[in-house]
Amino acid sequence: MTQIKKRAFDIIQKLPDDKVVFVVRILEGLEGLCISQEDEKSVSQRAYQNLQKYRKEGLQEVDYKAELEQALEEKYEGIS
Repeated sequence: MTQIKKRAFDIIQKLPDDKVVFVVRILEGLEGLCISQEDEKSVSQRAYQNLQKYRKEGLQEVDYKAELEQALEEKYEGIS
């Protein structure tokens, strides 16, 4: 055990039980600061992975160039 851990342990042992509750709450809060591999991912990376669970294969092939041409013709048909 390192010196600092031993010192902390000794201090906690000296505290009355009703005060140890506060120390436990503080330690639980500090536990959240420990970074695991899963927590290293950014929020956007986790959101992207979450969205990937709901992703499906398209049932039909889409010709995007034809779709674009059709949409442009409909929008600008009166401008010739």
